[in-house]
Amino acid sequence: MTVTRASALLESLRAGGDDAGGAKAQLATDSRQGDALRAAVASALAADLRATDRAITRWLLEEETAALAARGVGASEALFTLVAALARFGQPSDALILWRARQATAETQEGVDAEQFARAGLAATRAALEASARGGVAGAGARAALAWLDEARALGAFDDLPAYFAWSDERYGITISGPT
Repeated sequence: MTVTRASALLESLRAGGDDAGGAKAQLATDSRQGDALRAAVASALAADLRATDRAITRWLLEEETAALAARGVGASEALFTLVAALARFGQPSDALILWRARQATAETQEGVDAEQFARAGLAATRAALEASARGGVAGAGARAALAWLDEARALGAFDDLPAYFAWSDERYGITISGPT
């Protein structure tokens, strides 16, 4: 996978329309090629994250989560990068998507950090999860996410968030192009 191809796919996603549809079709395949494409696009996205990239980031994370969950094992650098990128947007409404990514496999459960959920602010994230906990199918996941966040707080995971966020951005190659 060339960097040029990943950049072209990312630009197609950003362009929208028919271009985005073709790029999504290539990225949505659950195969080694699809995995490699998603990983390369996730890396390109992280290196040039824009304020307008939230929907693309959500979609890519959902695709990567689905691919891993379908296999039932494993984790990927792409998933961890996309979790960090989506969390960077700081939207409490993304908490359940982050939770589903964490729950994809045993390996993702070990690798997704609770601190990522704090990017939107712990109070706002808790409020979003509490609202979800009262509703239908998402309720059980939201309640589990709340319990996990409470456990993480008790273990001190949120004691130095600025340092964690700086580490996370560096670790996953997140470079912001404008405000997010």
